[in-house]
Amino acid sequence: MKVGVIVLGILPAGVKQIIHRLSKSFIPNHSLVGIEMDKHTDEIRYTELIQTNDSPYLSYSPLRLSFAEPSTNWKEVFAPMDVSIIIGDDEAKEQWQQYIAKEESIRTLFVPVSIYNNVKGNDWSLGYDTALNVITQNVLKVQDTIHSLKYDKPRLFGFSMEGNPSTNMLQDLSLAVDGNYLAVDYDKEDIPVLCESIKNGYTYSKTSNVLIYSEGLQEVIETSVITQLDVDWKYTKIDEALCMGINPTALDRILANELAEGILRWVHTSYPTAEIAVLKDGVNLKKFEL
Repeated sequence: MKVGVIVLGILPAGVKQIIHRLSKSFIPNHSLVGIEMDKHTDEIRYTELIQTNDSPYLSYSPLRLSFAEPSTNWKEVFAPMDVSIIIGDDEAKEQWQQYIAKEESIRTLFVPVSIYNNVKGNDWSLGYDTALNVITQNVLKVQDTIHSLKYDKPRLFGFSMEGNPSTNMLQDLSLAVDGNYLAVDYDKEDIPVLCESIKNGYTYSKTSNVLIYSEGLQEVIETSVITQLDVDWKYTKIDEALCMGINPTALDRILANELAEGILRWVHTSYPTAEIAVLKDGVNLKKFEL
């Protein structure tokens, strides 16, 4: 059996572990074939994924990120495969639901991954814990530097998150670094509450604070928040690529293995087109329904 696998939208470090596990489990009864789509040439490349490295964390991902358009001929893409696995984020899931899962001639499985933990129908996603840890470590390094310098005014350092961070992610990060955040879907009433929280965060011994927000709210932060505060203001951008991490955290490694187990269960049964849902009670297979 030929099992195709394609990565759409995002490629966090834990995906390497999934592919590594599948490759080892399929040989010699099945072949695992990587599918890559070039957004510049529309070329479709198929490469058999044979894992020779015992440690997936010491090598580059065997699959590159693919980019697909709504006009993509998915029947053609998956034609050489008996079954196919789509690993992707929230946008990839929408595309799978609209253009792929409805095709009766294609048997596919959608596997959620997201550094933002914003894939609908999931309580958690592969890549999120690694992203939280990477960003937290970078924020703490900046905080250490801030504390070592004394200014006439209290210092406020902003971290502008690139991409599409969810409000839950911003809240989790602010809790991890003892800072503040502005919700993505904030209300006007939230601004004075945020300003008051920042002001109350300063004490005689604590002369700096942290504010985390989506880069799409940069103008709101500058015009509606900073103008209400008597602080020394600096900010930096958190690049989306940085959030992928080089190696997954222990939690993401565990989740990657659980996702791989779910994929293997699906491949080895006659289960129809489906998706994997990462819920509080575990990883579940969910049949696609129109």
